Amino acid sequence: MKLLFKYILILTGLICFCAPLEAQKKHKKSNKELHVKTSDNSNSNKKITKNKGSKKQSSKKLKANSKLDRQPKFDEVANLNALLKNTNEEVKTAKMDSIPEKVVTILSAFKPQLKNVAKISFTNAFTQIDTSTIILNYQVPSQNLSFQYRPIALVPRAFKMDTLERLKNVTNFKIGYGNYAHQFVELNVNGMDTKKNTHSVKLYNESTTGTHPLQIIRDLGFRYIGDQVINELNHLQTQAFYQHSQRYRYGLVSNKNTLPESNFEQNFSHYGISLGWLNYNTDHKLVHINPTIQAEQFEGQIGSTNTWVYVKNPMNLSFKHDIKLHLDMSYSFNQYNQTETKHQQNQELRFDPAIEFNKLKSDFKLGVSPTLQNQAYKLYPMVEFKKKLTDTNYLLIAGWRTHVINNQYASLAIMNPWIAPPTNIVFTTQEKKFVEIQVSAGKRLDYSVGFSMNDYKNLPLFNRLMNTDRNAYGLKYATIFEKSASTIELDANLRYQFSDKLLVLNKLKYIQFNSLQDNAKPWGILPLEVNSSLNWIPNKKWIIDGGVQYWTGATLFNESSKPYNLKNTFVLNAGFTYKLAPSWSAWVKGENLLDKPYERWGDYPSLGVQFVGGVVYSFRK
Repeated sequence: MKLLFKYILILTGLICFCAPLEAQKKHKKSNKELHVKTSDNSNSNKKITKNKGSKKQSSKKLKANSKLDRQPKFDEVANLNALLKNTNEEVKTAKMDSIPEKVVTILSAFKPQLKNVAKISFTNAFTQIDTSTIILNYQVPSQNLSFQYRPIALVPRAFKMDTLERLKNVTNFKIGYGNYAHQFVELNVNGMDTKKNTHSVKLYNESTTGTHPLQIIRDLGFRYIGDQVINELNHLQTQAFYQHSQRYRYGLVSNKNTLPESNFEQNFSHYGISLGWLNYNTDHKLVHINPTIQAEQFEGQIGSTNTWVYVKNPMNLSFKHDIKLHLDMSYSFNQYNQTETKHQQNQELRFDPAIEFNKLKSDFKLGVSPTLQNQAYKLYPMVEFKKKLTDTNYLLIAGWRTHVINNQYASLAIMNPWIAPPTNIVFTTQEKKFVEIQVSAGKRLDYSVGFSMNDYKNLPLFNRLMNTDRNAYGLKYATIFEKSASTIELDANLRYQFSDKLLVLNKLKYIQFNSLQDNAKPWGILPLEVNSSLNWIPNKKWIIDGGVQYWTGATLFNESSKPYNLKNTFVLNAGFTYKLAPSWSAWVKGENLLDKPYERWGDYPSLGVQFVGGVVYSFRK
């Protein structure tokens, strides 16, 4: 038994020792078969690419391949392992590189630019397109590539339509009183009838009495403005007025004068009417017209009268490509009766044909003005150029045109209220060559500066009427028409408006005379004028207004018939209106607040500081 156990132990040990060797031999045999298959495939590929040889060469290759199959080389096995290792590394790299980077590429077709595109004369600023391409790379975090939209809860609200109704009737009654026995009464009525025609009526009466017994001014007037609706596109605009001014020539008259006031009366009466047709269909019409007719009558001193009729019809034809053909026409008739036996008539018929077109991003207007003045034919040129400067708010305007004024006794009396009836009234011609720059500095500020060279013919001047008894009839001024004058003029305007709360207007005018044919000085002409006004509404109850005037004195004759200059003048005015109740308001106005009497015309001094105040009652419906 011991011997049997001994043989069993020996047999078990041999089995345990030989089993690993047999497994190792099987593993080596499988590796050899794999290598043989790989070599066979490589040799087959080589046979396809190479040219076919003889049978002996092919048999030799087969024998060699069989030998290689039986005895594989160690280097080839190592190369196979290296190839498998490199293939695994490339697969791993490809898998890692297949994940795209989170990069956003933006292609821009133009360069962003900040431009203030403002509209001047309804012309947009031109933008420049840049064709170059700019590539911008932005690294976007993965958490920002998508967002979840979470809408807010909607809360329903009640919406009520606002029914705005236009005020059909508004009536204001204004009354006031101040120093120098200043009395003021004014009635304004604005209404609309059932046919939607609007009417505005104004009645006023104002009077003051100064320190001199003859320093009395009374003004009484009436004005009506209406808009008659013919249909939705056609309206008839009407205007009628009447004004009576009562004054006395107190210049160089003693305070102790005992002569009757009728010797010094300087009364004027002026009334007239005008009719105009306005068509609102201007976008879809070929022909645009706006005819207007005016008729006025003026009554002056010593029974002198002046009748004036003016007809104007601006008309243009619109074509494609922004081309317009202007065919304006005007006619004026002026009859002046100095006395019952001395009459004078001035007639003017004028045509203004012109063509307006856009070229090179500019507006051109070219034409002529054939004019017939008292059967005398004259031809005036008309040239106008407009250009909006690139990338700016500047509008350049240049031109050459001629204005003809058919002077009236009324227009001369408005310029100088102390004139005697003119002995002769003629046409005034102004040939103007000008350059102007208009600037729109935002939505609130606009300003312009203009320079012009002018040639005048029959320019009206005013100087003292000499060789008269001024103590018995007061100081009078004569109208003098300068045959030829050359000037340089500068005009500037500035406007600032903030909504409907604040409005500031400023105007400057400077004139320099280079030559005069008949007169030594430009009598009565102001070399420099500056006017400024302000209107401010700080809240619903307050309205504040004010004004400033400054001018340099004109040149006139003194008592010794020698020229002298009047003093420079600075006038400050201010006023306010305060709303006491829905229908009641209080107002106060102050003039010449610096209390410095001035003379616009020599020996006619103004009053000192003047205050007037009162109430306004409004009827509204």
